Amino acid sequence: MRIFATTTLAGLEDHLVQEITALGGQRVEASRRVVYCEGDKTFRYRANLELRTAIRVLEEVGHFRVRNEQELYNGLKKIDWAPWLKVDGNLWIDCVTQSERFRNGVYLSQLFKDAIVDQFREKTGERPSVDKENADLYLHLHVDRENYVSVSLNSSGAGLHRRGYRKRTGGAPLNEVLAAGMLCLAGYDGEVPFVDPMCGSGTIVAEAAMIAAHQAPGLHRDFAFQRWPDFDAGLWSSIRQDALNAIRRPPHPIHGSDIDELTVNLARLTLDRTGLLPHVQLTEADFKHAVAPTPVSEENGGLVVMNPPYEMRLQTGDIEGFYEMIGDTLKTNWQGYSAWIISGNSDALKSVGLKTSKRIPMMNGPIEVRFCRYDLYKGSKE
Repeated sequence: MRIFATTTLAGLEDHLVQEITALGGQRVEASRRVVYCEGDKTFRYRANLELRTAIRVLEEVGHFRVRNEQELYNGLKKIDWAPWLKVDGNLWIDCVTQSERFRNGVYLSQLFKDAIVDQFREKTGERPSVDKENADLYLHLHVDRENYVSVSLNSSGAGLHRRGYRKRTGGAPLNEVLAAGMLCLAGYDGEVPFVDPMCGSGTIVAEAAMIAAHQAPGLHRDFAFQRWPDFDAGLWSSIRQDALNAIRRPPHPIHGSDIDELTVNLARLTLDRTGLLPHVQLTEADFKHAVAPTPVSEENGGLVVMNPPYEMRLQTGDIEGFYEMIGDTLKTNWQGYSAWIISGNSDALKSVGLKTSKRIPMMNGPIEVRFCRYDLYKGSKE
């Protein structure tokens, strides 16, 4: 069994624990923005392909404590790199340090590179190269406050938020993992109608469509482990085919709309790249005039999720009035639904004028946000 550290966004750790456990991860344990577990090669492949709230799947190959640069170099050089990298291959190293003793991440990455290069040169007389864009092996070095060093293989390569469906974006796009995490926190599983009435370039709608269709988020991209010497093409093909076989037609309506025609066209391109555009209705519409799909039932009618302007990046003029309009429209036209709003403007959220049943702190990039739930009971004006 191998030790994995799967990174995520703050606030999504508990859901990632559920996802990893469902994939068969063993000894699962959450920490801040990371979930640790044990798993095998099958887990490595499935985690990259199927996890919705993961950023990277790191596989630990070394863990030790150091007092100085020489001990760090020796520890890194002691690891046998031949099983993971060919002498004519390319590598790239990312470094995160919290140590007071080792503050310079760029220097540590250079030291790490030197240790690997020197090992290969002493054994073969040749050395691998450094190439970020065309690396055969992506490595991650983490040094904590107590000078414990974790050395990991980055099996994902580019972050798993890069699903492969988003080429151009609107003015304030959400990270794909954040969008998926919001939907998971809202309890969305595709079994009720879904609407994003301020869909922008379509990230939330795309993630909702993939959840409803049971489509693995990594089907439209490649991963770093596919370039490793131990890559098992047969196992990977079987796992990927299982994921393709699991896809279904979404059983309930999925709607996205936006007031801007160009933005809706971008959303249409986004959904087309997921392969799910035929199952999603995208329209140019003002939220005030949007029509709610018929709820499934009075108890569990449907779900609205939106990321309105915060007025930090997109300007509306009267932000409090805009949020007041959102609240008035929700309580008038969306009874029977649950509505979730993510926003970094706490004063504007107060203008919604509806009682929150849940408020979850999150981060949208560098912006502190709140993800708020409003239950819109039929006949209720509160």
